[in-house]
Amino acid sequence: MSLLNLAKGTAVEEIVSMLNKAEKNGANMYYVLVQLAKEKGYDDLAEAMLLNAQEDALHGGRYGAMLGESKADSEDAFWQMVISFYKAEAGAKQQLEPLAEKAKAAGQMEIADLIAESIPEEELHAERLEAILKKYNKI
Repeated sequence: MSLLNLAKGTAVEEIVSMLNKAEKNGANMYYVLVQLAKEKGYDDLAEAMLLNAQEDALHGGRYGAMLGESKADSEDAFWQMVISFYKAEAGAKQQLEPLAEKAKAAGQMEIADLIAESIPEEELHAERLEAILKKYNKI
């Protein structure tokens, strides 16, 4: 059974939509609280909330699939979406470095540093996807 469009057009579509929004918003707020907990020295709380955020994000994705939020309705469309994510991750450095420079130029050094700090993680995201795409002969 595929989750794609499972709730679309059903009597429970509104319920699934409400759950989708709640989980996505909850995951985002958890991620915000993770950052705040870390800076306050509550590493154990940050770790617990990080796990909750990841699970809530996954729940949101599940409900999103049920609502047809993806156009991956065929094998080719699925891989094209994965490839587009790979390309975005692989190009993140070119996108983020100028944004960090703009933040520096505006005198926001901490923000510039935080933007720049995310670049290695974005590159790691691309490497992970690239390895899988190569494994399945998609690139």
